[in-house]
Amino acid sequence: MQKSEKLVKGWVCTDTKNGIVCVFEDKKFNDTQEFTLLEDAEKDANKLAQYAREMGDWLIANHYGKVF
Repeated sequence: MQKSEKLVKGWVCTDTKNGIVCVFEDKKFNDTQEFTLLEDAEKDANKLAQYAREMGDWLIANHYGKVF
């Protein structure tokens, strides 16, 4: 989890194990989340949906103030 270099009030959450990155605006996760894949990421749609959900759950549990 780190501050975005592109969004003034943005955050970047990277999951290197599953190969996804999420960028979102501070306190506007549901409205602004954008996921991208790292080059070596698995491209199975069901797995990607699972990883995105797990990342959202982790962000809520660990960085609630940045998400909402």
